[in-house]
Amino acid sequence: MRWLWSLCFLWSLALAFPRVGVHEGFTRLVFDLPSAGVAYRLDQEGGLLTLFFSGLRAEARDLLVNSPEVASVQVVPEKGGVRVLVRLKALVEVKAQRYADPERLVLDLSLKKAKDPPSPSSSPPARRAPKPPKPVVLLDPGHGGIDPGMVGYVVEKEVVLDVAHRLKRLLEAEGIEVRLTRDRDAHLSPDKREDLSRRAAMADSSRVNLFISIHVNAFPTRTVRGVEVYFFGRAQDPRVVAQVIRENGGGELGKRLTEETKSVAERILSDIVAQANQRYSQRLAETLGRKLSQATGSPYRGSFPGDLFVLRYAKVPAVLVEIGFGDHPAEGRRLREASYREKVAQGLLSGILSFLANGAFAR
Repeated sequence: MRWLWSLCFLWSLALAFPRVGVHEGFTRLVFDLPSAGVAYRLDQEGGLLTLFFSGLRAEARDLLVNSPEVASVQVVPEKGGVRVLVRLKALVEVKAQRYADPERLVLDLSLKKAKDPPSPSSSPPARRAPKPPKPVVLLDPGHGGIDPGMVGYVVEKEVVLDVAHRLKRLLEAEGIEVRLTRDRDAHLSPDKREDLSRRAAMADSSRVNLFISIHVNAFPTRTVRGVEVYFFGRAQDPRVVAQVIRENGGGELGKRLTEETKSVAERILSDIVAQANQRYSQRLAETLGRKLSQATGSPYRGSFPGDLFVLRYAKVPAVLVEIGFGDHPAEGRRLREASYREKVAQGLLSGILSFLANGAFAR
């Protein structure tokens, strides 16, 4: 369960500069270097650790880490090199080591231990560094109450609630804290806009690490089956736009909320942190889609950006997953089966665990 300590923002590609990993007791920064000739300078003053790499080029980045040791890492290209600003949460000990083949600098940052007391009888024992809290996953069973969602061979609101409860049980068995936007057949508000806003607000929380909204799909011809996953972004494909409108309430309301969400997307996606979160959300979407397809045998139809009202304010990796087509003659009937819903929950579990493990550790 090494990923249990992975409460950072599950960083991007393996060649990112730096690669960031959060481990039990320390945070690791790995700087991949083009050659052994790259020199660096390291300075620590108060809550700021500064590195300067001479003659090196790297893209500007601003990463929210939020580990016990590190708040954020900022990469600033400058004339003659690259400056890296590591904002610390507490006093840390820095262990720096260079490795070859491939060439890299590894920094391990751990909380400074209290000095040994002069006399065990006169001073209390040194306090251990607190363990990081459990990861928190927010599950959103779509629709509910007066809003049934799609109705075909199954009723969407019933299927997604059952899957959410199954997934909650599986995640908790892995040591992950789980919250639900609804735990019974109920809406959050009879007004669809307010209902979606309340769900979105729950994802805009410093105590949530992942947000997953669970839904059942439909198609006019009732001939389509498979798994689709959406992350926040500007929808381009007309079919995706139509699906987004449906999930945003359908009809004129859905069109109105989609237009409103587009303006939000244009505003926040110009922010570097929001852009980074969109990349993490896209990776989460792809991981969940593939793992869900493997577990159920249902085709993976892809992951898509969409102006989804329920995802618009999420500051953590957030996706909307369509677990299958409830109006397809074969897939709709399978979604009625408890054994198949358990496979769906197992697939989502596998995707979440894989995302946590692969995204949060640097080696």
